Amino acid sequence: MKKIFISFSISFLFCLIINAQSEKEITYIKAGKLFDGKSDQLLSNVIIGIRGQKIFSVNQNQELEPNAKVIDLSNSTVLPGLIDSHTHIVLHSGNYDNQIIKETPEYRALYGAANAKLTLEAGITTIRDVGNEGAGFADIALRDAINNGIVPGPRILTCIQPVSSTGSYNLVGFSPYITLPNLSYVADGPEKIREKVRLLVKEGADLIKVYMESYEKKQLRKDLLTGAMNYTLEELKALVDESHRAGLKVAAHTYSDEAAKMAIEAGVNSIEHGLYISEETFNLMAKKNIYYVPTLLVYEMWRDGKIFGGISDEDKIKLANTCEEHIKTFKRALKTSVKICFGTDTFELPGTNAQEIELMVKYGMNPVHALISATSLSAELLGIAEQTGNIEVNKIADIIAVEGNPIDNPSDITNVRFVMKDGRIFLNKAQSAR
Repeated sequence: MKKIFISFSISFLFCLIINAQSEKEITYIKAGKLFDGKSDQLLSNVIIGIRGQKIFSVNQNQELEPNAKVIDLSNSTVLPGLIDSHTHIVLHSGNYDNQIIKETPEYRALYGAANAKLTLEAGITTIRDVGNEGAGFADIALRDAINNGIVPGPRILTCIQPVSSTGSYNLVGFSPYITLPNLSYVADGPEKIREKVRLLVKEGADLIKVYMESYEKKQLRKDLLTGAMNYTLEELKALVDESHRAGLKVAAHTYSDEAAKMAIEAGVNSIEHGLYISEETFNLMAKKNIYYVPTLLVYEMWRDGKIFGGISDEDKIKLANTCEEHIKTFKRALKTSVKICFGTDTFELPGTNAQEIELMVKYGMNPVHALISATSLSAELLGIAEQTGNIEVNKIADIIAVEGNPIDNPSDITNVRFVMKDGRIFLNKAQSAR
């Protein structure tokens, strides 16, 4: 037993020494072009100094310390790691219902680990995961495994599952006599809602998501994606109050302008999707510092039959109409000062996240503003702006590089050649470090 103890002590001491050394290691990145996450233009020939996990210098002219590692990205555009504000990391391609009914949370956690690696290698270093769709605590397990260095992946903030009213968020088309897995924490009335929020806080949620409307419960129109309202204002205020008391932000899944106005009055922090919001409501969101996460890409993928295992002719028409109205809504948002954040919802095709930025620019957003929405602005929404979201001294070294110039050509944001998260390199197709 004594030998085992001595051996363990030596191993533990060795790990401490290695960790201490890694904290002192210095790496320099030579950036040919740099988007720092906030500026309205690219900087040229910048050197970023990294010690351990953090950035200690950002200068165009500086002497490099001898024996430091140097990564030459002179032929690339360097950016902060992207932040996707709307994901479902433990979902995957294929039949949605089968994932919920036939796959165990453990299996989906392993699938999530594979998705996480693809997501990170696509330049997404942080995600806000807004529902594991009946996968128990697979998202919590994945978050913690990534944080502990067990598997590679983006930093995860997760809601576990959303809060919703009776009958509002579950699988559809099944016999009412069948007991199906819960996709949300069901609660009705202010006190029961507070109880569910408290439970989610205890279970480790990083934010609270609420379903304002649900097409699963009742669709109000056949020509557009719509849903019946789930909660009263009194119920929503209780949810927001309890969440904020615990220090958690609230994301509201919303379609209609009516639901958005109610969510705003209740004091939520972000509106997700917001398919049919008016310019007046966007102005109100701007005034109250409520963020808009439009998730354009997922509806176009759904319309085009790229997700959910295909689409019927009837639903294709409905989704075509929905996309048309959604684009109009997005353009209305651009006329206002509402803060628009990058979020994809493209859970079936991990690694395609950055295509959302292309769509945002296609429908009228300034390319620089699109990059800001995916970096510093999303960091603000997630409450992590002091740690990440832009490249500056004392921030965590979440840094990516792409081939080309995503300001001149937005599709270049998908040409990721280098990914560093927490000062550690996870992808380097750009060059060999020395």
